[in-house]
Amino acid sequence: MTQKAVIVRTGPEGHDGLEELNIELERGWTVAEVCAMGGADTSAAAPTHAALVILERRDPDRATPAAAVAALEEIGDESEEVVEQVIEEAEEVVEDNGADPFEN
Repeated sequence: MTQKAVIVRTGPEGHDGLEELNIELERGWTVAEVCAMGGADTSAAAPTHAALVILERRDPDRATPAAAVAALEEIGDESEEVVEQVIEEAEEVVEDNGADPFEN
């Protein structure tokens, strides 16, 4: 299991770390634990809140939508190469119009 930590902070000026957290969740990471953090005070008049978010991935090789698309594209490229090779080899084998299989 692989883990990583992300700090998310929110306050009167907006959010910090929330976009990074969402990107990691889209990539297949899951939230293992969330802990409130002290010391998030800033010079802003309104309160600022922060949280430590622990993300984990139990199986880093687990297929994600992006990995599935990449695999399909690779298979597509390989199949195109095979088709081209078959066509080239077929052209090399056929020497006449194929009307009479016993004529050369």
